[in-house]
Amino acid sequence: MQHQDSSSQIQALQDQIQELQLQLRALKQDNQLLKQAQGIAGLGIWQYDIKADKVSWSEEVYRIYNLELDQSPPKMEEILHYASEEERQFVENQIYKAIVTGKAYSIDCTINTTEGAIKYVHATGQPFHNAEKELTHLVGTILDISDRKKADKSLRFSDFTIESISDGIFWIDKDANFIRVNKAASHNLGYTPAELKGMSGKDINPGFSKKKSQKYWSKTKEDRVYIFRTEHTRKDGTTFPVEITNNIFEFDGEEFRCSIVRDITEQLKKEQKLETALKEIESLKNQLEEENIYLQEEIKLANNFDEIISISKNYKAVLRQVEQVAATSSTVLITGESGTGKELLARAVHNLSKRRERPLVKVNCANLPANIIESELFGHERGAFTGAHSRKVGRFELANKGTIFLDEVGELPVELQAKLLRVLQEGEFERLGNPRTFKLDVRVIAATNRDLEQAVNNGEFRADLFYRLNVFPLVSLPLRDRKEDIPHLVQHFVKKYSAKAGKEITTVSQKLLQDLGDYDWPGNIRELENIIERAVILSTGNKLEIGNWFSKSSIKAKAKQFQTLEEREKEYILEVLAHTKGRVSGKQGAALILGINPKTLDSRLRKFGIHRTQIFDM
Repeated sequence: MQHQDSSSQIQALQDQIQELQLQLRALKQDNQLLKQAQGIAGLGIWQYDIKADKVSWSEEVYRIYNLELDQSPPKMEEILHYASEEERQFVENQIYKAIVTGKAYSIDCTINTTEGAIKYVHATGQPFHNAEKELTHLVGTILDISDRKKADKSLRFSDFTIESISDGIFWIDKDANFIRVNKAASHNLGYTPAELKGMSGKDINPGFSKKKSQKYWSKTKEDRVYIFRTEHTRKDGTTFPVEITNNIFEFDGEEFRCSIVRDITEQLKKEQKLETALKEIESLKNQLEEENIYLQEEIKLANNFDEIISISKNYKAVLRQVEQVAATSSTVLITGESGTGKELLARAVHNLSKRRERPLVKVNCANLPANIIESELFGHERGAFTGAHSRKVGRFELANKGTIFLDEVGELPVELQAKLLRVLQEGEFERLGNPRTFKLDVRVIAATNRDLEQAVNNGEFRADLFYRLNVFPLVSLPLRDRKEDIPHLVQHFVKKYSAKAGKEITTVSQKLLQDLGDYDWPGNIRELENIIERAVILSTGNKLEIGNWFSKSSIKAKAKQFQTLEEREKEYILEVLAHTKGRVSGKQGAALILGINPKTLDSRLRKFGIHRTQIFDM
């Protein structure tokens, strides 16, 4: 009986041992699973025996601190030594508070590993008391959160950048609703971020429509990036121009649009200023090109005089008048026969004036066809008439701030005389094909070989234009009235054309000069110049030879010719004026003796180039 009881006890003990073995195996499996779970989660477990001042770690804590498993865990003060000084104090305060209050703590801090690398960790600690409520242990966990901290920092940096930039950023869903906006978007529109979050594109874009929104969405998907300009409306109702850059992205299976919105108010102002500046530059460039073209043409057509050559007292009286009028901006009318050097006097007036830095622009009204003279004078726009393929700057515009010389102004068509009168009176004109009125500051010098007063009487020239042009009349004397200049002019032309022909002509006989002085020169200085050029070509030595072009017999024949009626008239007028001592009108005046109106006599004096100085010198 006793044996059976012992056997039963043994059997029961064996069963208990087996049960314990199963429990121990299960516990080992649980521990193994717990270790695997800790490794997967990166979670380390630690325990601090306060009385023994001993630390126990799980394998994961060793890995976090970069320690080998066979190394003994360091003491608590050594563990804390790995943290920075500031964080060490923070951790010590947390542990001290947990020991005193018995409450757990949960902190983020940095640690220095044995290799010197800095890691971010999340640590927890829980005080543990025994049955007598005596604090015996601290237990807790430690988790490496370095990667999370880096990701958080990167996220915060991205968020800070988004909120700091000056361009507005909108995150928008397919229905054009605002999911999120940055500070700049809020500031630019005058709404709070919360207000904008409940709004959509139609609330800020006056031109919004669902059709346009869908178009922009499709265009952005097609091109990946779509940029366009529009206007946005602020909370206060004012609008401002914007440039929008659209992008499409996908998040959690949904598509969204990110719109970067830039206020381009200042940019458009700068663009406008730049466009205006470029137009001005283009205009100045075109004007400069026109001036260059004109000046190149003028070089070819320029008068052959390098300077005014004269010792004649009559002509010097004219030059004194040039000096007087040059200092003003008055309009000058130069009359005289062809070939007397009217353009030379015009150049002298310009070169002695304050406008000499600007060009003297010449227009020969007799050489321009009637159908294009208006375009030449006032310019035209592209397409103003058939053949107007580009914009043309007129001669008046080229002469702005300078002087324009209207040669043969008496040939100007009557229909254009009114426009010329307007320029003289108002200083303004219009280009053909352009209704805009242009203002000008141009000095006008006109010249003619016609009797404009007679042309007015015949209805061929406007009387008001004549009086506007005739503010300061100058008479270019014919060569027969300044024959003392012939030797000097001959010398000048011989030197000029000898150099051109590669010859050295140094001698002009007195006999030849006498013969030239006996000729009446109906072609004036131009005729003299042509004859000298021919003579230089014919001369074989260093002596000027006229040849058969200008024979002695022809000179004598011309010298002995009867006078024309005009010549006789001029001679008689001079005799009468000498008798009246230059008086034109009144009881003792020449007009009464001649039986003509004083104004008509003034016109004859201008026509014949008779000056008071000539009368008193007789």
